[in-house]
Amino acid sequence: MDYLPIVKPPVCSICGRPIKKGYECVFCANKSNLDHGRAWMLYVPPSDKIIHHFKYRRKTHLAHLLGRAMAGLIRADYVLSKANIIVSVPLFWWKKFRRGYNQAHLIARVISQETGIESRDILRRVKHTRTQTRLSEYERQKNVMNAFAAQLDGIRDSKIIIVDDVLTTGATMNECARVLKENGAAEVYSCVAAITSG
Repeated sequence: MDYLPIVKPPVCSICGRPIKKGYECVFCANKSNLDHGRAWMLYVPPSDKIIHHFKYRRKTHLAHLLGRAMAGLIRADYVLSKANIIVSVPLFWWKKFRRGYNQAHLIARVISQETGIESRDILRRVKHTRTQTRLSEYERQKNVMNAFAAQLDGIRDSKIIIVDDVLTTGATMNECARVLKENGAAEVYSCVAAITSG
């Protein structure tokens, strides 16, 4: 594991991105619906290749590596360890059908097994969105606006961790958090396998 670019403090108190000073990164300073977050690795070589193989090359066994590492982060974090529900960022139905799996869901399942925190499919993607890869920060926010819906059952006053493979600007995570809070979640956190340096 020594060859992996593990995220080290100081980090943004909201998303877990490495920062040089202050408490928040440039993406979270404006406005975030997240209350707290952590990331395991920086999204740079070789971790970007690991994520790519996991996401697009059907290397689903990597969910165990990523999930166990993220479970360790959650157990060690005072805020995240108090969560009672884990939710994965959902894929639009045909994208999941085409890929064969939702990589975030596979990670969430491993985290749930490791931590004992219940994993639930509370979120669903109700709008097909363009891939975020080549979009600006503003375009990303616009792209995912109203793309998600939440089940109301049993989330009121819950503390929820949203799990995903990669966090870049945080637009998707922020929109998921907004929907969960509007549907009664008390606090919403993030935990991702990899994060861009900003």
